[in-house]
Amino acid sequence: MFARFGFGLLLGCVLMLVSGAAKGTEATDSTDSISTAIDQILSESWQRDGIAAAPTSSDAEFHRRVWFDLVGVAPPVWQVRQFLTDDDPQKRDKLVDHLLASPEHAAHMASRWTETILPADSLTDPIQNANVASLSQWLRLQFLDNVPYDHLVGRFLTAGGAGDTGPAIFYTSHSLQPEKLAAATSRIFLGIQIQCAQCHDHPFDRWTQQDFWSYAAFFSQLQSSESGMNRTPILEDRPGGEVTLPDTDTIVLPRYPGATSPPERDPGDHRRRQLTIWLASRDNPYFARAAVNRVWADLFGRGLVDPVDAMDAANTPSHPRILDLLADQFTTHKFDLRWLYAQLAKTDAYGLSSKVDEGERPPDDSFAAMQVKTLSGVQFYDSLQRNVFHRNDASPADQFNAASAAKAQFLARMRAPGASPRDYPHGLVQVLALLNGTETAMATNPIHSGLLSGIEAPFFDQDTIIETLFLATLSRPPSDDEAIRFADHLATAESQSTRREAISDLLWVLINTAECAVCP
Repeated sequence: MFARFGFGLLLGCVLMLVSGAAKGTEATDSTDSISTAIDQILSESWQRDGIAAAPTSSDAEFHRRVWFDLVGVAPPVWQVRQFLTDDDPQKRDKLVDHLLASPEHAAHMASRWTETILPADSLTDPIQNANVASLSQWLRLQFLDNVPYDHLVGRFLTAGGAGDTGPAIFYTSHSLQPEKLAAATSRIFLGIQIQCAQCHDHPFDRWTQQDFWSYAAFFSQLQSSESGMNRTPILEDRPGGEVTLPDTDTIVLPRYPGATSPPERDPGDHRRRQLTIWLASRDNPYFARAAVNRVWADLFGRGLVDPVDAMDAANTPSHPRILDLLADQFTTHKFDLRWLYAQLAKTDAYGLSSKVDEGERPPDDSFAAMQVKTLSGVQFYDSLQRNVFHRNDASPADQFNAASAAKAQFLARMRAPGASPRDYPHGLVQVLALLNGTETAMATNPIHSGLLSGIEAPFFDQDTIIETLFLATLSRPPSDDEAIRFADHLATAESQSTRREAISDLLWVLINTAECAVCP
């Protein structure tokens, strides 16, 4: 182990340099013109502010990026080889379309949205695994059918029935409390933080305590009753439920955020249904803007308004024309999420490198260079399973499956104590988990590693072995210097068994590089 660690330090220094460099009337219905309009607005801002944009990303950099962003896992080796040798000038756009139409994209979206929607304690509670998996599966089916975003949110906000299945778990995870549901839904779907006004008027924003409880009143009719031998909670809306201002008897009528008066009463007095109708209407100034800002952040590493759930008056967008354009066109295109992802992933800006040739790195909010995004524990684990263990059933959808005990244990080790499951900092605990963890030990053992056992085939020469290791872990071929250093290490092997150990050493080094843990 000491020899491996020493060798790792030597080769790791070379690879860390690579990773360190990485850190260094507009709206129309035309697909091309929307992406072009975004690029034009950005280009004008760079020229105005004297910002030099990063060069276009290499094919390998773009390929790894778009796979992680759209399907949540590193590309298989054969896909990398195929893409890098393809001379079709439209191959990037075609890849975007292919990935967006894949079942893996739906699974990835379900995983991301499950983490976004549910409280952190629900995601980490083993007792809740089956319930959380039920929500993830429900979301996967919505994304698989490309259900319009307004319809998806509408179904979510009007969910009823068994409180331990599908979207209903969102309500039971918040104990059916109107104030908790108001805080969560406004943050997730409207991009605004009104919960600060729960006890008093917001000290820095427009929201008053009356505003908060007026919005919470839309959830005041939701109640639960138990059914069956298992006493399963059943959710339903019962007319007559009201909320009052804290410490008073004053009943607060439902009112949309930003509105000055309550809406006309729903004929069936179904307040949650009334809320969903308003969400997708042109009268709602928040919904479309919050959605496109969140998607932008998914792809570019930060929102046009950042953070994405703090779109208050004081937190202005870096590029308001782009935000307005996308919100308008997203509504015009009937809230089609795949369409939105395609527009952004096909921009020149998304195709920029995360590496800057020389000079000062552009400001993050200029989007003149791509942000390097740290992989989530799920992305890292699934990529390891697919490309190193060769378990092709690895999928983000398994994240919330109670049967995936090994995955849950890995994610727990990769999570800092007390941190949200949405955060995966690479501190000492996480580094040691990779250096000495069970997964790394198994991944670098030919008995368990499909990758290592596969490259022992006699038709794999030394150069192909080294290239395959790089493609499987970093999604790119080695540089000339890296290839020489790796070949020198293999040359020290004096027998077949020591050669096998040397190849295992190389894989261990690659898995433990910073570059292996990022989306460029």
